[in-house]
Amino acid sequence: MKSLIVSIAPHTNAKDTCSAHGSEADCVSPIADVVLSDAGSERVEWAVCARWLKENSDAEAWLRRHPVEAARLDAV
Repeated sequence: MKSLIVSIAPHTNAKDTCSAHGSEADCVSPIADVVLSDAGSERVEWAVCARWLKENSDAEAWLRRHPVEAARLDAV
């Protein structure tokens, strides 16, 4: 099941662990909140670290297409 990124914004929710890597991965605190949509759910919210944003090609492509949102993350 392929997920599609709906939005990426600076992290504001209460989650303090990266949703992609979990607490075992020793990630830094989440820096972004990502909303995903897939065949199983219309809205899935993740809190992600900078590593996930850099390693995920879909996130990189989404941020290239949305420069305003990318600039907001750069300001964090």
